[in-house]
Amino acid sequence: MRPLVALCLAMLAPACDRTAPRNPLEQYRLERPIEVRGNVLERLSAGSYLYLKVHEASGAERWVATLKQTASTSNQVVVTVFGEAATFASPRLGRTFSPLSFGAVRAGSPAVPPESP
Repeated sequence: MRPLVALCLAMLAPACDRTAPRNPLEQYRLERPIEVRGNVLERLSAGSYLYLKVHEASGAERWVATLKQTASTSNQVVVTVFGEAATFASPRLGRTFSPLSFGAVRAGSPAVPPESP
């Protein structure tokens, strides 16, 4: 897990937004990382970063920023989320994400919908 955390910290050190004064994890860090499984619906490239729109088994959708060179090319992914911003503006993409998760993305098995009671 330490290499994964180090990778995320290195990835976010310069920040996804070059005009941001500090590392997004300093501002948006979660107390504990969370794991999200889902299917990639959309990919947006922004320099050395990749923004993924992930559809979770619960039906929720979330945008995730990650390092392009380490991101899985699979459509089925597992994301370890280390930080979340309620709103994040990307000048490079010219758009705002509400919310945006910051994390490491790896290939995963198909998202399974939660069981009904």
